[in-house]
Amino acid sequence: MFFKKKVSVEDYCTQNFTPLFSRERETAWEALRQACKDSALSAVEAQLYYDHLRAVFIQLMLIAVTKSCSMDASSDAHVFAMMYLKRHNHPQIDEISKGYNQAFASSGLAPDRDGVAEMVAHFADVLTSDGLQEATIERLCVEFYGILKIFSDDFRSTKLVPSR
Repeated sequence: MFFKKKVSVEDYCTQNFTPLFSRERETAWEALRQACKDSALSAVEAQLYYDHLRAVFIQLMLIAVTKSCSMDASSDAHVFAMMYLKRHNHPQIDEISKGYNQAFASSGLAPDRDGVAEMVAHFADVLTSDGLQEATIERLCVEFYGILKIFSDDFRSTKLVPSR
């Protein structure tokens, strides 16, 4: 019988959030931007671009937690994310995250809408006034789905334990 490794919500979120604010992550995101060869994406101010990608990353993690874990673990993860951003002086990312949460949730209003695609559309709208090339939009969809898959795969072997 296969047993999942128990990890506290706080430990799981911390291990994912710490590298999210690293110089290495920013370097990887710049490589993504360069690979897209999209003038609209290249024109976005670097810090704003990073903040939006951090918000997307956090929302994708929270989506995976919500879909894969208990209500208590999900609730704890949402609270932890908000408090982590506040404690580390990134309240703008918490605010930005709300737009991605709403974009993903809007897909539930119609069966033919894709939550991740809605997040990419929100990204394109907010950062470039819908100025991204189609190839960039497709690339971002692949990237965002890849992030979501990593988190979903985590929960095949990990069980989040609520803090309370």
